[in-house]
Amino acid sequence: MTNKPFIPFYDIKKYPDEVLVVDAHHPQGFDLSHWRGAPVPKDCEADTSTEIVLKAIQNKLPELDKEYVTNNHYDIDGFLGVWAVFHPEKALEHYNLLTEMAQIGDFREINFDYSDWKKALKLVCWLNKEEADLFYPPFGAPEIAEKEMEACVPKYLHFLDAFSNVIDLPIEEVPDTKEYSLVLSHLGKITQQATLEDIRMQIVHAEEPLHYYAFYSQSQSADIVMSIYPDNRYELEFKYTTWINTTRQHFPRISMEKLCDQLNELEKSEKKWEAEHFTDTAPILRLKGEKLSKKERFQSPCFRPIFSSTISAEDFRNICITYFRKHYKTLSKGETLNWKEVRKLNEKIFE
Repeated sequence: MTNKPFIPFYDIKKYPDEVLVVDAHHPQGFDLSHWRGAPVPKDCEADTSTEIVLKAIQNKLPELDKEYVTNNHYDIDGFLGVWAVFHPEKALEHYNLLTEMAQIGDFREINFDYSDWKKALKLVCWLNKEEADLFYPPFGAPEIAEKEMEACVPKYLHFLDAFSNVIDLPIEEVPDTKEYSLVLSHLGKITQQATLEDIRMQIVHAEEPLHYYAFYSQSQSADIVMSIYPDNRYELEFKYTTWINTTRQHFPRISMEKLCDQLNELEKSEKKWEAEHFTDTAPILRLKGEKLSKKERFQSPCFRPIFSSTISAEDFRNICITYFRKHYKTLSKGETLNWKEVRKLNEKIFE
């Protein structure tokens, strides 16, 4: 294990130019991150921050010798990247496993062609359970950025050792969790799914609202996912993949406000269609009941209420597809734009 202190994010200013910043961005640190605005070192480009770190280790970047390491939040991708910094040789031995875990944790995607995908999923679910049992679940800290910067530190200090004790275990010895069993069960509840490549939209029909790891499992070619459940229950979401930098070619995010207006003109129930702003980490278009907190929106669809609409599934599907095709036909897929560029683009589209 590398003898390198993990420090709170706000302490970077005490040690300018001496801190590795994993899965975040700070102008006084050296970033190994897929965040917008974080420069990725040459030959280290990847979709997840974890794989950026792994490539930095492979390339023996001298900046890895910086004295401190930090992150401004705890999540699977961020943690695995930090763990790799602390355990570089062991991390390279498990390159594919860590990369798969990071994609499951951050993008909720599963690569079923990877032979150890079940172990990767089981380890992610174990980390989730331990995090919730010993600390607090994602977005469970007070919704003040400084609180998460401080509150995440004990998580890192605990899991840097705890994860080292389980990564080498065969899958049958990795502790079972209810979440792992639930995901495997929900994979069998998908009745139909297809990707519309021209707008990078995945449409998933399922018997009931699903866990995200099942719901998004085969959405690697999509940045928008539509869910269609019995009883005219639907949601549509922008994936996190368009909030950060990836190597994927995708469309810039566009506002769903006008789409909500179209749906509300047809909706005859007492509820209204709403969606978060396109700068949110993962905006969800849904029939609104009580406002969901960030913590509730991060939880899987199977854990939140999804209300029945008076709009038919066919009409909902066609209205949403037409909306994105209309606006995307004037745009091209490419690299991630900065938020200033995305805002200007939306102003031009919807002026």
